[in-house]
Amino acid sequence: MSCYVNANDLDILLAMSLEDLSNTDISVTSAAKKPQNIEDIPAAVYVITNEQIRRSGVRSVAEALALAPGVQVTRISEFNWQVSLRSLNEVLFNKLLVMIDGRSVYSPLMSGTFWHTIDALFQDIDRIEVIRGTAGTMWGGNAANGVVNIITKSSTDTQGHYAEVAAGEKDYQEFNYRYGFSLDDNTTARFYMKGVTSDYYLVNDDSWRNLSGGFRADHNVDNRNISVQAGGYQTRSQHYWFYGNFYLPPEDVFTNTTLNVFARGAYASFDWIEQYNDKTTYELHLWADANSTNEPSAQGEFYTLDLDTLAHHALSEKHQLTAGGGVRVIHRRTESYPDDFYSHVEPWGRYSHDPIGTDFIVNGYGQIESQLNDQWFSTIGAKIEYFSLNDSVEFQPQARFLYRHNDQQQFWFGAGRAAVTPSFVESKTDSYILGTVGITDGNGNIIDSRPTVVYTVNNQNLKNETVRTIDAGYRYSPTHSLSIDNTIFYSKYKNLRMEGDRAWACVYGECIDGSTLPYEIFTLINTFSDGLNADSYGFETAIQWQPLSALKLNTSYSYMKTNAECSGSAGCDANATSGYRLMYDHQPAHFASIQSLWQITPAWQLDLWLKYKSKVEADVPAFSAPSITTLDVRLAWQQKPCWPRIEWIIDGIGKDPYEDLPGKSLIEETFFMRAAWDLP
Repeated sequence: MSCYVNANDLDILLAMSLEDLSNTDISVTSAAKKPQNIEDIPAAVYVITNEQIRRSGVRSVAEALALAPGVQVTRISEFNWQVSLRSLNEVLFNKLLVMIDGRSVYSPLMSGTFWHTIDALFQDIDRIEVIRGTAGTMWGGNAANGVVNIITKSSTDTQGHYAEVAAGEKDYQEFNYRYGFSLDDNTTARFYMKGVTSDYYLVNDDSWRNLSGGFRADHNVDNRNISVQAGGYQTRSQHYWFYGNFYLPPEDVFTNTTLNVFARGAYASFDWIEQYNDKTTYELHLWADANSTNEPSAQGEFYTLDLDTLAHHALSEKHQLTAGGGVRVIHRRTESYPDDFYSHVEPWGRYSHDPIGTDFIVNGYGQIESQLNDQWFSTIGAKIEYFSLNDSVEFQPQARFLYRHNDQQQFWFGAGRAAVTPSFVESKTDSYILGTVGITDGNGNIIDSRPTVVYTVNNQNLKNETVRTIDAGYRYSPTHSLSIDNTIFYSKYKNLRMEGDRAWACVYGECIDGSTLPYEIFTLINTFSDGLNADSYGFETAIQWQPLSALKLNTSYSYMKTNAECSGSAGCDANATSGYRLMYDHQPAHFASIQSLWQITPAWQLDLWLKYKSKVEADVPAFSAPSITTLDVRLAWQQKPCWPRIEWIIDGIGKDPYEDLPGKSLIEETFFMRAAWDLP
């Protein structure tokens, strides 16, 4: 292999338009479970390309999602994040379906996504597809606000050796390796391993590490494509911790200790796609995984087996039917209440009265795509889904239309309904947090204090969370170097989760059921409620522009606003100072991202990423937050294609310690270096 780039080839590369670099051979499969060009999809779609990910300088998939409009990425610690789509931002965000090659990575242990466990070799990611809006017809539960599908490359496209090392501040170190090879003329494979270590928090020496690895094989012959994948991960972090034994004397109640948290998992998947004839294609997707963690608020393990089958059939030249069905079985094992809870009380945790169980989900769906005339196209479909956990059935329809004015302009609009998969976290488990209650005299002065355990107990009568969304969009590509994609949306949520009214169950250790607790403990009880509804609306735009042959700009902006209302809780009162209603009403409204990719010379790249989050003004100080603007810088050098690529990256250049949202851990400017070597 030659280590030199032909000058003419380089000139051609630098002269390629944005469309050539970003959209050539890129199709979206998450919208209709089949390859489609973006301009043919009547929905809000954004594709984060491999180039955008690599040149953003990010160290995680979660960070890269901030490139897409409508996505809110909040950094919890050095290596943990919460991600939401179209407002309702919270740690336990259950309205976004996250997948890797169509395999769900949603965790029943927390009713959300453990983002610090989702890792992949960036070099092997082909693209990340972000579908904004309801996608329940194709994907079912949890695709309420949208879908994130991380699409990895075929092993055919990842042949040879790839190695990457990185190191930087906060004790950050990383090593990645992948090797791809051919088994025969039609079969290729690869395996990879990845290891990361770092501080978990800025303010102390808590350590964090992640080890992961995997295998993929692809067999392509005639009209048949088969893919087999398997892999696993383990994360570990160490934290300063304590627990209380309330049977001991006051001076000995609390014991300082170290908490060693782990999360581990393994998966395997099998995908078969076969073109039966010119009109029909069949697909079979089967995957299984096993996951466990000892994190106190999500302790337990679960095992999932998922089968999905579908067929694409051309009814005529202008009508195509997609129909399918599937079943998912989830077996869970969670922590039961200990025999004596008050002899070992962690700062927070979760226990269950029904620690072992098996749930299943069954669905069937159909969708018809039609060409109504030369300019109008429609997509109409529905899914019926049964959830055994609460014996419920959800109907999730959608209707979408696209008007192709010409090759440069398309208009689309749609409406749909989606449901959130019911969670055993809310219906089968109780969470708690340890605190202190201040005891006051008649003048309001604190004269004493007592330990308090605040419980949020389960509710088996919760209705499923649902959302109805209408949205519309306009795509405009006046030239090959400029693309504009605009979307407006309105969503109506029902039965959102919140905490109900609180009531004291025990005061000075004397409980209303006649029992007595040690150490004059207070306990406060609240129950999960579904009495919260909300409306959200907003505007999203993505602009891709290549003003010069060596300079590209990827820009996104989002405006999102939520209005919530509820009943049955003190947090619903007009003078409330806490609660989910206030949290939803007081979130940043404006988000902006500008990524510039500059090929200074054939050997040098300079990439900048500016991110902005607007301030939050609230009468309650706990919900107020300043605006946040950060600038990430990446400088890269690679003299020849077979030489290593050296990168210098500053995350949040010049940024002093700050909270990404109120109550989150401090983060600040971080510098690291990375070297990658790709040998086909």
